[in-house]
Amino acid sequence: MSQDADPMQSPQRLRAHAIATLVPFFADGSAGDEQNARVAAAGLLNDYNAATPKELQLSTQIIALGWAAMACLRTAVAAKNLSVAEKLRLQDTAIALDRSSQKSTRALAARRKERTKNPNALTRENTKWDEGVFQLTINQALEKLTDANAKLAADMATRAAPGVQTPKLPILFPEQMTPSVLPRRARG
Repeated sequence: MSQDADPMQSPQRLRAHAIATLVPFFADGSAGDEQNARVAAAGLLNDYNAATPKELQLSTQIIALGWAAMACLRTAVAAKNLSVAEKLRLQDTAIALDRSSQKSTRALAARRKERTKNPNALTRENTKWDEGVFQLTINQALEKLTDANAKLAADMATRAAPGVQTPKLPILFPEQMTPSVLPRRARG
């Protein structure tokens, strides 16, 4: 086997690995949802037009970090039973994830610029997929996504629990609007 023919770095294998890695970010756990998640992940990866394994790696990391950041923000806004401190922690996590995403975005832009400026300078070493960095980044994003989703699910479960009263708006019966009705409604 030649040094250039590394089966672990084949474009098809790496793309399949990237898509499989992104499935948990798009799947909600329901049956049949995995195929839709694969289609969504593949579509987003297509939008990045990655030309090298390193570009594919960075694109996958950007997508994962972005979805995890959005999950943290969604939970911070939607979960009503979280303390202010928990909401602020979720927002801080989202900011940290966004910083990591921006770092990967800058690295991807630099790789593309380098590739277009001097395509002959591309070597197997400077375009190689770095599995260690990839797994570290994906695991971080997946951990934050799972935590945010769990907090939101727990919040929704407590609000849907029997015996928990949700505040309701006062019931107003329809009546003809006359000058005498308006002041009474304004007080009550």
